[in-house]
Amino acid sequence: MAERNRTNLKAADLESRYMKRMAEDPNCSGIGYVYVKPTGNHPPQETWTHTLISFRPNTSRTPLKTKAMHDILNKLRQEFDLLPE
Repeated sequence: MAERNRTNLKAADLESRYMKRMAEDPNCSGIGYVYVKPTGNHPPQETWTHTLISFRPNTSRTPLKTKAMHDILNKLRQEFDLLPE
């Protein structure tokens, strides 16, 4: 198994990166906030998971938006680990 070189981030920094990536994707419009939490695992296992994604009022969650969110999450999981608090 190849070693994964991922950047270590604090939760707030990871959430910020996630929001920035979603803002760049037109399919993610209307998403207002994301919250991540540690899994308790250590690298190379996934060190974080998302627990909350909130939408702005009057924004619906469509299958296209859900797919775009999950695509971004999967890319971020390959790039970043969550620093222990």
